Amino acid sequence: MKFSVSEVARMFEVKRDVVKTWAYHFSEYLTPEANPSKGKPRIFSIDDLRVLSYVYTYWENEPDYELIKNGISTDSHFEEPYNRFLTTITPLFQELPEDLDETWMYGTIIGGMDRARNVFDLAESYKLAGDVLVDAAHSSDEIYELVCPVIYNYRHATELYLKATLLPHQQKSHSLRPLLQELKEELKIEFNITLPQWLENIVLAFDDFDPGSTTFRYGDFSCFSGRGEIWVDLAHMKILMGLLAKSFQNIRYHRNVMS
Repeated sequence: MKFSVSEVARMFEVKRDVVKTWAYHFSEYLTPEANPSKGKPRIFSIDDLRVLSYVYTYWENEPDYELIKNGISTDSHFEEPYNRFLTTITPLFQELPEDLDETWMYGTIIGGMDRARNVFDLAESYKLAGDVLVDAAHSSDEIYELVCPVIYNYRHATELYLKATLLPHQQKSHSLRPLLQELKEELKIEFNITLPQWLENIVLAFDDFDPGSTTFRYGDFSCFSGRGEIWVDLAHMKILMGLLAKSFQNIRYHRNVMS
């Protein structure tokens, strides 16, 4: 991320000349682009903004330059609130960092060659997200707080498993029953097999309690009207989802689908 003088001035709510003064007096702590050769615009990096946020904190009408430089030299600008400042100005979606390597553990690359992600792999991802949330819910004793995200991920994974398995699927809605029926007919013709009842029950349960994929996404329990209270065992659900995922993996295996 690169920032112009005007952008930096707006961030700190100061005049452009103040930013230029900072860049001049603290040039040894900034990237070369912050003090370019004549005729080139000043460009500030995210690291420059960390330094400038420290300068801004201690800037006065008659600033103590040595005090500020001593603070930067001892890495005081890597403490709070300067970390928080950088967090607030860093966008959710960013261009690839120039120094990206295997040490960057908290992110991943999306888009580019990955713009058409395999639907089956996406189903696996949502199923994995459900598994992780179940484990987190149990370990933190927050089952009630996480039950809707868990079921939403599992329900969406089921929908994607069905759509990825059908050859090809055309349905754009979130209804599961037509997908299930289509899959049953397809597998009967292709392999002369019948889906196990437990697998049908999973799909039908999701469609019954969340027909439009909105119940657990938005916490809209209007479809529960007249049913009374319902018990949900997340550990049991995780096991069943593991069996369901394995079944769809087996279908792909028998079709010789490797990716």
